[in-house]
Amino acid sequence: MTKKQLKLQIKTELKSLAQKIRDQKGKRKQVQYGYVSGLKRNRDSYRHKHIAYCSMFNNTPYHMIECPRDDNKPSKYTLESYKKEWEGLIDEETICPSS
Repeated sequence: MTKKQLKLQIKTELKSLAQKIRDQKGKRKQVQYGYVSGLKRNRDSYRHKHIAYCSMFNNTPYHMIECPRDDNKPSKYTLESYKKEWEGLIDEETICPSS
């Protein structure tokens, strides 16, 4: 898979995950105490995937993606694991010599 194909695939995954989060947030008022199972896990997953996506494919510096409080930093291990996983899916792209 090329880098461009992988970028589009991850972008569609992020969109579907965002839709799932929106659906789950709508169910909070229907449930006692507002707890919806899986919402926190999906939010954390989306956050980490989004940060890894922006830094890997768009070369966006972290401070431009988000500015969290000191006690709410993302897991560097999770970010690196997503990047390594995605880099493993990229095939070597063929580069044609110019001459």
